[in-house]
Amino acid sequence: MKRTLLYFIILIALGAAAYFFVIKKPWGTLNVNETAFAITDTASIGKIFIADMQGKKVLLERQKAGWIVNQKYPVRGDYIDRLLATIKNVAVSYPVSSSAQNTVVKEMASHNKKVEIYDRSGKMIKAYYVGEPSLDELGTYMLMDGAEKPYVTAIPGFQGTLESRYSTDESAIRSGKIYDYRINEMKSVSVDYPSKPDSSFTIEILGPDSFALKNKKGEDVTQFNKQRVHDYLSFYHFVNAEAFVNDLPKKDTILQTQPFVSFTVTDYNNQPHATVCYFMPRNPASLMQYDSEGNPLPFDSDHYFATINNGSDFVIVQKFHFGRLFKNLSWFQTNPKATHR
Repeated sequence: MKRTLLYFIILIALGAAAYFFVIKKPWGTLNVNETAFAITDTASIGKIFIADMQGKKVLLERQKAGWIVNQKYPVRGDYIDRLLATIKNVAVSYPVSSSAQNTVVKEMASHNKKVEIYDRSGKMIKAYYVGEPSLDELGTYMLMDGAEKPYVTAIPGFQGTLESRYSTDESAIRSGKIYDYRINEMKSVSVDYPSKPDSSFTIEILGPDSFALKNKKGEDVTQFNKQRVHDYLSFYHFVNAEAFVNDLPKKDTILQTQPFVSFTVTDYNNQPHATVCYFMPRNPASLMQYDSEGNPLPFDSDHYFATINNGSDFVIVQKFHFGRLFKNLSWFQTNPKATHR
């Protein structure tokens, strides 16, 4: 009986300790204004400003058509979803110990990102600083604007740090969308192969199921597979770049070479949207280095450089994704030798 009573007392003590240290955290009585980093109602957010110590800054604004960055470019959907989820779910794991506070505050003074979050009317909801990972790299130091004490934060159930989610790299945030058209949103698609003019073609969309196929000279192709034309036009829905490389040192050299292929989509408002693809020289990161006979390949077989947005951006595109647009005229023809009238 005494042993049972002893076990019962130990169980009660352990339960009380668990409640105090895990459920009712000793720091739970701290000022909520210093620890309430999360914003539960992310639908109320209209603007997010993030700036780092290197002078980089991004302004994310919610619009009817979606989020834009720096009042110029659409934001990647996966990025803004992850950022809003972070803003909603970030929680304090534990306070920085008194002995480490000065060190952490000094480090955050030279390495931080300032985050300002506004509602849809432009009123600031919250502002805080995001520091570097904690020593165990399972949390991230954060400090509320105007507060003195930093905290280690994390997302419950997620193992990892959060500072990379608050990106200040515009090129990493902006959408890589090149084309995102449905057939009824286009008037024509022209594909030009400079070194293979017989492969070039233009498709004119005359109606929901009515098309005209023309060769490089603008002559009508009298016999073609309508289903293939329809399928090809559907490829222009959700076409993205892999990465922006506007600052690539060899950009000017690449642009002086002959393009591999160019695309021009004319939308329903008669606005042209051109993409010009160039061969990418083989590099150490290329998956294929040699041909079947052991000779070094001159070009990367999986990637191309390209100019998009009518030449204003320089990007990398994947053959796996973008290559479905690399069709030639004969692919559509039911009789490639038919006379073009």
